[in-house]
Amino acid sequence: MNMLAQLPASLWNDETAAHLLNRARFGATPAEIESARKKGLVPMVRELVDVRADAGNVPPPAWAKPRNIRAARMALKAAKERGENFRETARQFRMMEGDEILDLRRWWLERMMNSPAPLLEKMTLFWHGHFATSVQKVKDGYWMWLQNDTLRRNALGNFATLVKAISRDPAMMIYLDLQQNREARPNENWARELMELFTVGIGNYTEDDIRAAARAFTGYRIDMTTQQFRFARMEQDLGTKKFMGHTGPLNGDNVIDILVRQPACSRFIGRKLWRFFVEDEPSQEIVDAIASRIRAHNFEMRPVLREIFSSAEFYSDRAMGTQIKSPVQYIVQTSKLLETQLASPIVVQNAMRQMGQILFAPPNVKGWDGGKAWITTSTLLFRYNFANYLISGDAMLPAGQAARAKPQDAGFRRSVQRRQLAAQIKRDPIDVSKFVPDQLRDKPRQLVDLLSGRFFRTRLAEKETNTFVQFLESRKPDTSDATMRELVHLMMSTPQFQLA
Repeated sequence: MNMLAQLPASLWNDETAAHLLNRARFGATPAEIESARKKGLVPMVRELVDVRADAGNVPPPAWAKPRNIRAARMALKAAKERGENFRETARQFRMMEGDEILDLRRWWLERMMNSPAPLLEKMTLFWHGHFATSVQKVKDGYWMWLQNDTLRRNALGNFATLVKAISRDPAMMIYLDLQQNREARPNENWARELMELFTVGIGNYTEDDIRAAARAFTGYRIDMTTQQFRFARMEQDLGTKKFMGHTGPLNGDNVIDILVRQPACSRFIGRKLWRFFVEDEPSQEIVDAIASRIRAHNFEMRPVLREIFSSAEFYSDRAMGTQIKSPVQYIVQTSKLLETQLASPIVVQNAMRQMGQILFAPPNVKGWDGGKAWITTSTLLFRYNFANYLISGDAMLPAGQAARAKPQDAGFRRSVQRRQLAAQIKRDPIDVSKFVPDQLRDKPRQLVDLLSGRFFRTRLAEKETNTFVQFLESRKPDTSDATMRELVHLMMSTPQFQLA
């Protein structure tokens, strides 16, 4: 049986169209869903997957340019040796780095929200979780942007090409110590994670394979002046290596090619793709089916995704409306559905931290677990509060003591920062007239049906519908914007809204 048989045209409707746009994009408005339904399954999938070749040419933030890190750090060292205010200079340097990564998070979220190629951004997010790299160790916003750009340019392309590009990525090289890998003293961090987390998975390699791979990747360096990869040929181990049944003077690219040819690699990548786009616990049959298609397409991601998004399995009852939204998906999709702008960068950064997924800072090299791990008592409560903030503008100020300190004290500085933060998070309530028609405000059931179509995309059980209807009836004759906002928040504070 072909487990990836195409969905029959008769089953393409508003609900299946919404499912596609929720998973392959960051959600959609009712108008976008209706447009997708009218286009049809095959044209809509083609529009998502077959983006223009230049779609990955995304202008970087203005500050994202190479700078001589070594010179900057030497200047800090020299200032310290001269007895200058080294701490203040270092603090300003750290603040600059913090401002850059804050802006980088804003830049990427706006791409997710407004990009004409949303699947490209969704796949970039997938690869960011797969090749997890954290700014906490890398400590350079430009390198984090550079990696993001590399992921985007290769997101829908060939997997082997992407792995080779990542092996030369300065942020990854710093994160997994590849630039410290020397012939006389091989560093195995990159080699181990390349196999365990990036290609074939645990149980499909040996310790000898790790040692051989580490030797193969010697000579990989970073030019600290240009902030780019360079290959130090004189530092490469040219000796014979035995790796997964292959013997010779293997280099890093040879190792990657060998790994990608392993049957375990297509299964490993296939499982992760299915978990990200379809369901948390794929059967072995579906993993084997996806792996077969990956091999058939020589690890080209575009045709594989085209088959996944067109398949009846993708639209099965196991998949539709069962995936817990990641924090990033939640933030972007909620903003889209409310037809409002993203919150300020500092608010969004805090929201990502509170909900458990902060861009450019995964918890470890394994990335985010996803699935049910997204929801705890505290993260769920924060989701409800964040939705209320977007809807009503109610501030979510961090807890802190009153400002009673002197200007030179840390307490005073914190109080100033709080006032600055309060100014940044001030937000107007949403304009509910964008999606709440005046003629339905005094028709509770019709209004609830309309809004349920926007926020849930599946027909609610009668019990849930009645809860919203009863809320509106209890407020009669009040049909003000404030009441409408309360209704929207009530809808977003449900288990159903956490699912995509």
